[in-house]
Amino acid sequence: MKILPRHKLLLLASFAFSVAGIQAQTDADLLRYSMTNPIGTSRYNAMGGAFGSLGANFSALSTNPAGIGFFTRHELSFTMGPAYSNATSNYYGQESYLDNTQFTVPQMGGVFEVYRGSQGKGIRRLQFGVGANRLKDFNSSWYSQAVNPQSSYMNYVEAVSQGYDFSTEYGQGIAHPGNLAYQTGLMDFADTVGLDYITFLGSGLDQRHVLRESGNITETTISFGGNWADMLYFGATLGIPFVDYRQESIIEERNPGLPGEPVRLPEQPVDVTYFNSYELTQDLQVRGNGLNLKLGLIFRPLHLFRVGIAFHTPTYYWLKETSTVSLNTDMQYIYNGSQLPNHAKYRYENYRYNIVTPAKGILSVAFLIKNFGAVSVEGELTDYRTMRIETDDIDLKSSLRETVRENYRMAGVLRAGTEWKVGIVSLRAGYIYQSSPYKNPELDRQWYDHTATVGLGLALGLCNLDFAFMANYGGRTDDFYYLEDQQGQPLVIPAKVNFAKYVFTAGASFRF
Repeated sequence: MKILPRHKLLLLASFAFSVAGIQAQTDADLLRYSMTNPIGTSRYNAMGGAFGSLGANFSALSTNPAGIGFFTRHELSFTMGPAYSNATSNYYGQESYLDNTQFTVPQMGGVFEVYRGSQGKGIRRLQFGVGANRLKDFNSSWYSQAVNPQSSYMNYVEAVSQGYDFSTEYGQGIAHPGNLAYQTGLMDFADTVGLDYITFLGSGLDQRHVLRESGNITETTISFGGNWADMLYFGATLGIPFVDYRQESIIEERNPGLPGEPVRLPEQPVDVTYFNSYELTQDLQVRGNGLNLKLGLIFRPLHLFRVGIAFHTPTYYWLKETSTVSLNTDMQYIYNGSQLPNHAKYRYENYRYNIVTPAKGILSVAFLIKNFGAVSVEGELTDYRTMRIETDDIDLKSSLRETVRENYRMAGVLRAGTEWKVGIVSLRAGYIYQSSPYKNPELDRQWYDHTATVGLGLALGLCNLDFAFMANYGGRTDDFYYLEDQQGQPLVIPAKVNFAKYVFTAGASFRF
């Protein structure tokens, strides 16, 4: 057996460890912080986030900051609401379901007028804004479960362990799944000379993979801008995103015999009295912050037409990672008259690294129908081939650069929204389409991401109340390990995951 080459498939949600005893970063880490899905004010959400040319919305300061020039008064705004998500996976023909609910505060902030000029040409207004916008919500859960007739996850661990010596004091300090498997007896030396390993586990086990993610990226925005002669609007936002990401990943394999009965496997070594199951768990927490700059312009040649353009510099993240990896077995392995432990654990703290996300470009247009309606469309382009990690590990840096260039491409987001006013009521709707970032056809085939939005607003003098509902549907693959035989045939079929997320937000804005 051998590991599937990196140029064919990527590590999307797996245990990846380095020789130094800390978790090595993968392309999944780069994509996690590079691809965002903003949630903001309820008006912004209800119109699909298509505010690149409309302006006068606090959340738009994180997309096109030139929109700050459309504010005509001081304004404070706040948004909150619940979010519900569920996921269904199909693994070797067996379906599994998992759901999750959380509460979110996606936006709060204020815009203040600092200068007002006279009518006519020249600078008409200058505004300053400060607050926070939610760039990404990580909350999601799914699990895959079925009997794998082709391989065991321990076959993968065996393949990635070749060349290590987990029997030495140094080897026992390596945060590697092979080290934990060796200490508990799930894997042993294939011979006494080389550093090759073998496991008695194989096909026919009941596998379960659970992945729970939580946290968010929330960006502190410091914005400044204005407008020239009510025709050219300009703005800049200094973004300071804060990352709080948590992940729990569980890989479990069970002997499909009767529950509670110790069942011997056909290839079980004499030293193993019985094997029922094992569970490999990783608890991961990543925290840190970043820095970026956003620049924007909106041109309004006619009252009923606007066109906007914005540029986002790459975001430079300083991240700190803490992880605990543990392995628990329900088996008995007698070695030299003593039973090997049924538990092994490794923890590392405050591992630091830096990630640089791609730059973004946004082009938008908006049409206004007198004072009753608006239609807005915007497109965003991101070249995911430019994602990179900054680290002293030259080999890791070079390997990730090659993986990203071979497997990723430029991708885009299309946002469209509309709003129609009837008295004090505004009716809104929108749509968001995210294209696949993968050049790899096997990953691209399962990817899809669509969001439909609706909402309404109430204009109550100096106070506006807004409500929005967002329904996001997408598809991914759950590739928690890759393995192929000597003929290049895969020994595990990735699970197909379809997910849905429903977000309801309510917000209020106050003008003075």
